[in-house]
Amino acid sequence: MPNIAFISPKGGAGKTTAALLLALGLAERGARVALIDSDPNKPLVRWGALPGRPEGISVHAAPTVQDIRDAAQEARRRDPDWVIVDTEGSVRGAMVFAAMRFDLVVTPLNGSPMDAIEAIKAAELVASFGKRAGSSLMHQCLVSRSPPALKPRSLAKVVAMLREQEIDILPTALVEKDAFRALFEIGGDLKALEAAGVSGVPAARRNIEAYVDAVVERLGCPAVAERPAYCRAG
Repeated sequence: MPNIAFISPKGGAGKTTAALLLALGLAERGARVALIDSDPNKPLVRWGALPGRPEGISVHAAPTVQDIRDAAQEARRRDPDWVIVDTEGSVRGAMVFAAMRFDLVVTPLNGSPMDAIEAIKAAELVASFGKRAGSSLMHQCLVSRSPPALKPRSLAKVVAMLREQEIDILPTALVEKDAFRALFEIGGDLKALEAAGVSGVPAARRNIEAYVDAVVERLGCPAVAERPAYCRAG
């Protein structure tokens, strides 16, 4: 049962969207996913209250760090294959490491040097908490909310900044799409968006599939088709 945390020292990086899309992509492949929402604004809790939430996804509120352990215990009673935690969009979000052990930590960032600087701060926080726990934590950056027409030169500068700090980047970026935003208005999954007439769903689905593949590969998990029996990470 991999535990994955999404963390960023700043808001607006696409952290919550990235957590939800991973959950939806895994659920589409037959996995059970527990989403723990530790953002005080409860965006995932609000999504989960909308119609059409997939049966394979449960949502658990943890508005404070003190609530994380209780939410994790509640989530485990659902027998999930994956636990995904969306943290608060600030430095305080890193306190989640004191409550849970994670197999992967993901920091979404937009394709700008300013966001790269914040991602480097996140990497330092992750490394610090890993040392306190006596073992390193796998940390990956994810380019999210990427404009379809993002110039390669702009993104190359961001990649170079991260590589210089020996920070790994997931090979798939999440492209800015209306379908992703619509999930938080309509609820449900991509099938619900298609039924509601939202445009661009096929391209959104392909983007999510490539993103899930990248995460599964990084963790060294077996192919997610039915319920995965094990994961080498951790």
